Amino acid sequence: MSEAHKRTVESGYDRMAEQYLATKDPEDPLALAALEDLASLLPSGAAVLDLGCGAGVPVTRWLADRGFAVTGVDVSARQLELARTNVPEGAFLKADMSEVEFAPETFDTVVAFHSIIHVPRTGHPALLEGIHRWLRPAGVFLATMTVTDYEGKDENWEGWGAPMVWSHYDSQANVAMLREAGFEIRYVEPRTGKGTGDAETWLWVLALKRSREGTT
Repeated sequence: MSEAHKRTVESGYDRMAEQYLATKDPEDPLALAALEDLASLLPSGAAVLDLGCGAGVPVTRWLADRGFAVTGVDVSARQLELARTNVPEGAFLKADMSEVEFAPETFDTVVAFHSIIHVPRTGHPALLEGIHRWLRPAGVFLATMTVTDYEGKDENWEGWGAPMVWSHYDSQANVAMLREAGFEIRYVEPRTGKGTGDAETWLWVLALKRSREGTT
């Protein structure tokens, strides 16, 4: 990720962290349903990596409440301050998800809700390959990806006084990247729910780590 791109995402979420948190619904039915799907596949006390954890609501909080060992990564220092308050039992790391590194087979699951969109899309294949590498055998990846192809910048996102950038591919390209990275897809489907403003449609992905030999 270029320094200019990273600074836009970092400073934008620093400036609007509290406003963004206020839009989060702890009872978001789409998020909770997907998290229940995920939890059914995990061992007790599973090690979870939350990429783009934000302020920790609702995803990080939900996972920690169920006894999972959660590590959250976010580029925004202010978001992480809120996350440490909202999820005191979590471990948090300030880092660019496109640059952070973990040892192979560190986590039972990786989740990424509404965050991959802020990584330049040319880096998405490498990010997905990294996620696959960090997962243990038969590890699970849960993410919201995108149904449209788009790159752009808004100088005043949602009227919150902060610029933001997005970069992502359409459904077909995302599915191809997941498979190329080595994932066995359990489901990948567009689902529509309330976003930060109007209803939004995201590509909800639940996938398992498949070895390069084709087994999980």
